[in-house]
Amino acid sequence: MRSWQPDITLTGYANERVLNQSLCDAISGITGVEHIWGSSYMENVPVTSSRQEVNHVNITSYSQYMLECAEDSLVQGNISEIYGDGGKAMTVLDKDNPIKVGDIIQVAGQEIEVVCGISSGLYPSEYSIICSQETFTRLTGEQNYSMIGIQLSSKATDETVKQINSLTESNVIFENHRRRNQEDANTYLAVKFLLYSFMAIIAMITLFNIINSISMSVTARIKQYGAMRAVGMDGEQLTRMIAAEAFTYAISGLIVGSGIGIVLSRFLYVKLVTRFFGNQWSLPIVLIVIIVVFDIVSAAVAVYAPAKRIRNMPITATINEL
Repeated sequence: MRSWQPDITLTGYANERVLNQSLCDAISGITGVEHIWGSSYMENVPVTSSRQEVNHVNITSYSQYMLECAEDSLVQGNISEIYGDGGKAMTVLDKDNPIKVGDIIQVAGQEIEVVCGISSGLYPSEYSIICSQETFTRLTGEQNYSMIGIQLSSKATDETVKQINSLTESNVIFENHRRRNQEDANTYLAVKFLLYSFMAIIAMITLFNIINSISMSVTARIKQYGAMRAVGMDGEQLTRMIAAEAFTYAISGLIVGSGIGIVLSRFLYVKLVTRFFGNQWSLPIVLIVIIVVFDIVSAAVAVYAPAKRIRNMPITATINEL
């Protein structure tokens, strides 16, 4: 779920702008209300644009909390320019939306510049521009909201919902999404648990494979190690030799595996995510660091057992193997 996902929504019929700011103020004072945001929507507004195929837009306004949440889906530009009445707007970067960052649009003779793009919005993305409530009011003369979203805290009760409902009028659609949100959250956690469990199994198989490979390699050359000990190689030198072999395997595997993995990750992300949702691929630095640490720790663990076994083996026993 998105960070602005509401537990309760109040909506005007056909997105009619019938919800005023005083209603937001009244609801925010109810015990159990954690966040509240408002949004206005006006479609098919005639415009002139620097892009010839754009002759109308659908204008959406975001209150401050929605603008803060929109930073999570920012793809291009700087969202801080949207706040207040600065004549700036953003759009949804989508294959169905011809509006792009950098476009200049005139609404009722007033110029507005598209300075950033996000991956998804509250309303349909086609011909969409999103601005602050102050800019929306200046462009359209409308102050009321089409939708109010309410997020409840853990202290919220059924009485909280009843108090919110009592403030609405007959021309407002009241929707309670708490049960659906809880079901979605539970489904997400279940899928996440299954995926990470599968990844943990793969990690354990990788660890055991590294340990087994090093152990087999040491066992296959036990005679050579015995000869080295017979001519004076001590346990520390022997351990360093095994460690050099283990870390050679680990680092070379890390370079090849991560190189192929990063290229494949970007290819799939662009084809499956960027193309449809606008989100841009970025280098997963945190995941790469985790993989590097796991790889190094696995190599270190793999060295311990075979090195200890050879050090504890009497030199006479290794000589007899020759």
